Amino acid sequence: MTLRAKVLSGLFWTGGTRLLSQVLTWVITIFVIRLLTPSDYGLLAMAMVMMGFLGILAEAGLGSAITQAAELDDAILRRIFGVVIVVYGALFALQFAMAPLVASFFDEGRLVLIVRVLALHFLLSSFAVIPGALLNRRLDFRRQSMIGLASAVTASLTSLALAAAGYGVWALIVSNLVATALVAVLVNFACPFLRWPEFSLRGTRGLIVAGSQFTAQRALYFAYSQADIFIGGRFFGKELLGFYSIALHLASLPVQRISSIVNQITFPAFAEARHEPRNVPSHMLMGIRILSFFSFPVLWGMSSIADEIVAVVLGPKWGASVVPLRLLSLVMPMTILGPFLNAAFQGIGHSQIVLKNALTAALILPAAFWIGAHSGLLGLSMAWVVGFPIVLFSNLRRMLPMVGLRIESVLGAAMRPAAAGLGMYGCVALARWLLADRVSALLMMGALIVVGATAYALITLLINKTGVREVIGLFRRRPVGGKAAPS
Repeated sequence: MTLRAKVLSGLFWTGGTRLLSQVLTWVITIFVIRLLTPSDYGLLAMAMVMMGFLGILAEAGLGSAITQAAELDDAILRRIFGVVIVVYGALFALQFAMAPLVASFFDEGRLVLIVRVLALHFLLSSFAVIPGALLNRRLDFRRQSMIGLASAVTASLTSLALAAAGYGVWALIVSNLVATALVAVLVNFACPFLRWPEFSLRGTRGLIVAGSQFTAQRALYFAYSQADIFIGGRFFGKELLGFYSIALHLASLPVQRISSIVNQITFPAFAEARHEPRNVPSHMLMGIRILSFFSFPVLWGMSSIADEIVAVVLGPKWGASVVPLRLLSLVMPMTILGPFLNAAFQGIGHSQIVLKNALTAALILPAAFWIGAHSGLLGLSMAWVVGFPIVLFSNLRRMLPMVGLRIESVLGAAMRPAAAGLGMYGCVALARWLLADRVSALLMMGALIVVGATAYALITLLINKTGVREVIGLFRRRPVGGKAAPS
């Protein structure tokens, strides 16, 4: 298969299974949210700060380095496996030992046991690193997608059963571990790596150096992406943090799903495309156009009906989540573009520029969160709205000249979907005003969704015919019967 065929096949399998996973898991997640309390989600957010940071260090970036490496042999993989076993085991012990410090920082005694149980994640996931990287290296998106679907649905059903049985926050903790364990089992069935680890570094220096760059980037990403939870937990306590974390979770879920689909394909695809540098700029702009086509209507649509989402889907006890959800959803389309471009630049070998981008974000956003947190949930949410555009434009000025692109080109690629999204937002606001006090919240939500979708479709057909043709072309060129359509 050509690179184009592999990418389109990846979009089909990854996108299709993620969409199915999204539908199934979110039906279940809605019931779980209604069963649990803001405090349960606040506790989970606090506990995940520690695990998230150590998770950045876990594989030392070796999975990504394996994906990008020009040549590999069995001996090198066994030595890398040995490094993974040692690092993951050390991180399990470190998180277990530091649990009392985490609980003391947040002034929440229940975190000791929660953090220690979550440490099992490192022992379980260590066995998925090598086979997962080999699947990614082969651009085998079909198997990866099916594994992700199975683990997501199983974890969601586990959380629902435990939440219904009254286990509170433990429903979330156990489901997290179930997902990790299932991925480790299934990825070893899909791409077995049944080798004894070799505890030697001979011949692995290049991979470890490359992995350290990926790790540094991820550590900086974690520093700014989790700083709001870290600061909010310190300022607000578990209940208010629970309101914010659910709003952030809802607003960022489409981002995570879209980004995980695109970035899973982007990095290996651009790693292969770097041998044809003339085509890299056009590939980047096409990616931005397609991401914008889907992200603006979904996320700005969520922002426009934040009141109805919280009232109908979550219930009245989550009312404080409305304002954060509205504001965070506004800025989320921008947060999709950054990771896409970073993955593309990593793929073509510009890891240093991606590291500088992450450093910029790690300097600006935590400061914005600290200032914003003094004004409560509104201030913490506004920190994203003000801070992230500054980060994005700073990084674009640094990275685009390296591939011969201008900021105007990137803005132009996203402009028409953004304009259609803005028109959609206005139509939804007008419809709400016309229907105010005349229908129930459920009927209002349904009507606004129909109005928003119709408005976006009509405006897009008027001002973005090229984008429509481009998206339709993706589906028409989908591989059928294992053969790629001609390019």
